[in-house]
Amino acid sequence: MAIDFDLFHDWCVDRFGETNIKLKHTAHGDEITTHSFFAMDLLGKDDRKYHLWMNTEGGKKRLDGGAYRCWLTDSMGSLISLVSKVDGVTYEEAEETITGTTSLRSLEKKVDEFFGHKSEVDDMQPVIIEAEEIVLPDYCFKIDDMSASNRWRVRARRYLDERKIPTDGLYVCTGGDFENRIIVPYYDKEGKLVFFNGRTMSTSKKALRYMKLIEGDQESVLYMTSWPAAGSKIYIMEGEFDAIALKLCNLIGCAVGGKYLSDTQIELIRGYKPVLVFDTDASGLEALVNVGNTLLERGFHGLRYVRPPKAYKDWNKFLVKRNTQTVKAYIDRFEKPFTAMTGDLLLSNRL
Repeated sequence: MAIDFDLFHDWCVDRFGETNIKLKHTAHGDEITTHSFFAMDLLGKDDRKYHLWMNTEGGKKRLDGGAYRCWLTDSMGSLISLVSKVDGVTYEEAEETITGTTSLRSLEKKVDEFFGHKSEVDDMQPVIIEAEEIVLPDYCFKIDDMSASNRWRVRARRYLDERKIPTDGLYVCTGGDFENRIIVPYYDKEGKLVFFNGRTMSTSKKALRYMKLIEGDQESVLYMTSWPAAGSKIYIMEGEFDAIALKLCNLIGCAVGGKYLSDTQIELIRGYKPVLVFDTDASGLEALVNVGNTLLERGFHGLRYVRPPKAYKDWNKFLVKRNTQTVKAYIDRFEKPFTAMTGDLLLSNRL
C-alpha cells in the first residue's frame, strides 16, 4: 500500500522535530533523514546525526510500504513497521497513520469483531514477486558428488565434521570469487533456488566469514532445512549451521540471516508457530527481543523462545560439545512463552 508522503512527513515532524529532519529528492523517490535513535546506546548525539534514512517510495527496489535504514546499525524495514515500533501501535494502526486508509486485513478484523467469526483473509497466502533466476557460482560442486580423494572434498568434509554438520545438499567452491567456501543453497517452498551464502573455510581473521550473492536479496528469503506443513513449529535463528544443527535434532530450523525480520520474511513464516532461538551473546539477545516484539506487533500468537546454555554461544557449538539428544531435551525443557513483557525482562536480566 502506497505511503502518503505528506502524512509521513507530518508524522516525522511530530516525532523527531522539524529542525531534526532533512528532505532530499532522489531518482528513487523523496527521502527524509533524521538522527538515528537505533544508535543511541552506541554513539553520542553528534555521531548519529541524520543516519536514519526513510524513503516513502521504497527506495531503489520500490518496496511496498516504504523503506527505512539506519546506516550505523544496519537496522532496516518498512516505514509501516517503523511507525509501529516508534508509536507502539499495531501494524494496521501504523499503516492507517501514514497511508490515510485502512488495510483490508484491518477492515476484516473489525468485521470479525462485529460478527464474531474468523475471516478467510487470515488464511490468504502472501503474494511473492518472482525474482530473477539464481544460479550457483562458477567452480561450485556438490560435496557428495566429488571423488573421495579430491582435496576440496577432503577439506570441506574435515571442516564440516569439526562442526558435526553433514555434507548433504552442501557445495564447495574450488575457484573464482567464492573459492574455499562452503556454499549453502536456499530453496523456496517449490524447491526453486532463490539465494545462496558462502561460508569461508579459512582460519585467517582477515577473511570475510560470509560472502553472499551480490545480486540476491537475503531480506526476501529464508533458509529452511525443509519447508513443513502450515501450523508446524519452526525455530528461528540467524545462521544456517544452527538451523542444520537443529535439523539433526529432528526440529525444523529456519535461519533469517540477521537481527531483524523484513516484512517479506514475516509473511513467509506467517501460518507457522515460531520459536525464537537466537545466540546467547549480546547480539543474539538483541535479535531475540527485536524479532519477538516485531512478531507480537504483527499479530503472531503463541510465540515462544529458548536461549542456548550460557556456556555455548549458539546451537551448533552446543551440539559439537554434547549430542543431539541433549540439545533436543534442553529445548523441550526450557522453551517458554514470549509475551509483551518478555523483552524488557530479558534486557533487565530478570529472565
